[in-house]
Amino acid sequence: MNARGCCWLVIVAMAAMLAGCGYRFAGSGRLPAGVSRVYITVLENRSIESGYESTLTNDLVFEFTRNRKDSLAKNRSSADGILTGTLVSLSIQNVSRASISVAVEQRVVGVMTVQLESPDGRILWSSGTIAERHSYSVVAGDQIATDQNKSAALAVLSLKLAQAAFNQLTDDF
Repeated sequence: MNARGCCWLVIVAMAAMLAGCGYRFAGSGRLPAGVSRVYITVLENRSIESGYESTLTNDLVFEFTRNRKDSLAKNRSSADGILTGTLVSLSIQNVSRASISVAVEQRVVGVMTVQLESPDGRILWSSGTIAERHSYSVVAGDQIATDQNKSAALAVLSLKLAQAAFNQLTDDF
């Protein structure tokens, strides 16, 4: 057998193993409790970052649009599941320092919870705590550049939190 034939044989064998072990991409399962249409409410924000709940809510809607467009309800009355959530906290941590009082890199950490409710308010599914983090550079002597880096990190963090929430919601495990 030539090298090309061996390569195809290995690819087919790996595909068969992955299919046989139940492997699938994150977020590819069904929604819990037989829910097929989800309405996403604006998340509650308990953090000090004003307006971040809108960013995070928009990223959750984006995740559904990207992965399950047909499962988004246009309004609350047409949904059989209501996704609610809370941004519990956002915090900044120093990752590395040039000296005791000078940070070189910081990390923003976000913690949230989401739950899926029936239209009558029964909880169908709850995520528990979802935590994600993203680091950014501190630019010595340039607060504007540091703030821009922080804003970019907050945007990435929002996407990570939304992806994690979506993946947990659609896991069939």
